[in-house]
Amino acid sequence: MIRKREPRWQSAAERARVAAELIEEAESLTETSTIASPADVARAGLPPPVTAQLPASVPPPAPAEPAASRGTAAEPTLDDALAADPDNVALLVERAGLLAGAAHYHAAQQDYERALRVNPIHGEALTGLGVLLSRRGLWSDAVTHLRRASEVDPGRAAVWFHLGEALNHVDQLDGALTAYERAVELEPRNTRALYRLGIVLDRLNRPDEATQMYRRSREATGR
Repeated sequence: MIRKREPRWQSAAERARVAAELIEEAESLTETSTIASPADVARAGLPPPVTAQLPASVPPPAPAEPAASRGTAAEPTLDDALAADPDNVALLVERAGLLAGAAHYHAAQQDYERALRVNPIHGEALTGLGVLLSRRGLWSDAVTHLRRASEVDPGRAAVWFHLGEALNHVDQLDGALTAYERAVELEPRNTRALYRLGIVLDRLNRPDEATQMYRRSREATGR
């Protein structure tokens, strides 16, 4: 029987050298590796800063220090402007829309709610918050804000469409029918409103009218 020969160091000096190298490598890993603290984990869950540039109609915030001491100034952002003017409803609504679009729903909701504390009848904030709550499946809460939005901004088809969506999901079919019909009145070629109107008519056992809405929806898309 031939035994497999195990590798062996040739001398005590060589064994000492290898041991020293392993110790040095372990020390290097210890110095460069870190374990995330609870604060690090919490910070990782926060939304990234909103770096979108300010709208042209919004004046930049006043600098906290002279420009000469800062060198070349960066373009002002929504975060910068809101840090200087935290109750600016237009900027809160704009940032909320960006956050919602990036699926940072909690942060977006905070901005919408702050805007509505400043101006409780801001139609765009009411609509945005209603749509946001709908995305989260909080349909009953969405109805409250979207119904209010339809009262303060009755000429926007999108408000009525989203109100119809929320009412349909909570089985308030008569209200959903009215909301979708209003959306179609404002935008006769709104394909989504026409199609959803057909769905509600089907649910109300009005198949002939539903078929007509489906046909109108197809025609509006050019099919």
